[in-house]
Amino acid sequence: MSVSGLLTLNAVVLLLAGCAPRVATSFWKIGTPADSIRPGYTVIHAEGKTRHCYPITEWHDTLPPLWGDQGGPDTYHSLHHHGVAVESDLMAYRIYFDKKQTIDPYCKRTPQLELAQSHWYPNDSLLEAGYGDDILRVSGTVGVGSVKYWKQSQNGGAANPQTGKLCHIENIRERSERIVRQTRNAATIEVAVKGWEIPGCHSSSVSSGISGQLVDLTVQYTIKAGHRDMRCDVFCSKSLNESLPLYGGAGGGFEGLCTGVQTIPAKGGKDTISIVLPNGVLLASWGTDWPVNDSAKYAKETVGLAVFIPKEFAGALVHNKQNNLCLLNLQTLTPSNSQTLNPANYQTRKPANYHCHFYLTTVGATKENHPVASSAEEWFAYLRRWAKSLK
Repeated sequence: MSVSGLLTLNAVVLLLAGCAPRVATSFWKIGTPADSIRPGYTVIHAEGKTRHCYPITEWHDTLPPLWGDQGGPDTYHSLHHHGVAVESDLMAYRIYFDKKQTIDPYCKRTPQLELAQSHWYPNDSLLEAGYGDDILRVSGTVGVGSVKYWKQSQNGGAANPQTGKLCHIENIRERSERIVRQTRNAATIEVAVKGWEIPGCHSSSVSSGISGQLVDLTVQYTIKAGHRDMRCDVFCSKSLNESLPLYGGAGGGFEGLCTGVQTIPAKGGKDTISIVLPNGVLLASWGTDWPVNDSAKYAKETVGLAVFIPKEFAGALVHNKQNNLCLLNLQTLTPSNSQTLNPANYQTRKPANYHCHFYLTTVGATKENHPVASSAEEWFAYLRRWAKSLK
């Protein structure tokens, strides 16, 4: 080949590389061999099973009221990796399609897109080739940045400011997940419910007329290329609580939507912080635990988790033994500000009169080749710098 021909070939290779996606989404429905006629159909070997899967962009369940998710369809087990997922070259996250709706992280050893090959569950050959893996056992916790409901515990009929209950999003009419958008440099995934009957509220909520009403709730998570963090946009048809304290306030007697981080391990991690900064609230944890229940195949992972809630959306700080949390102050959403508030150019089929947004991030200290932190002190120092750049 001539020198000019080689230069032309190299230019084409560089151009194609420059156009390659730097983020990706992953959403698979488990089917049967008959589904092989579907576009994108593939056979996946994961969790000790052979699965016949085809890609989807949206899935929803419409059903009578769910009381503890009893009697409804088992969508959690009919979706590969149990829900929709999104990844950048640094980190991947999935949303469980069940009442937990928990965000679960997948850490990259090598900066690259890999869910198209690993399908969240890398085999031994992929692990030897430097692929990442699941790094956190979330169980029934908030994980990192999941949206839950905080119900204040009662003590003799009065609110107990020391304890409360983290409630999952259940007792609903419809649940859905979807890929909202995917471009070369950014992608957004979504979880939404319609007709959610929020848990039995504290008297302060009852007096505001919220108890017994049905709520529509949508949460979108957006990741950008070259980022390990995600922006999280919450849209709700009702405010849920009109009297939450301003950010950093005490949590006694207040209920509402919340987010935060789990302790690591979930049954009593010690390295956790709740810091009220000038621009918002920073919640973080650090610890070492088994990532899954299979302790024979997997080693323990050291993980850092964090959530930052901007000042205008941060309410009371609350916690229990497994979770470090902050209540969310929802703000009125108007047509004039809806497009600027949401980076995904939010389009919804559900009413959304109130909104807030926050950010989450993760590091896998033992999984990544070049982690941003290798100790709790380094992680908390990194997060202070991270939080300063957020709005």
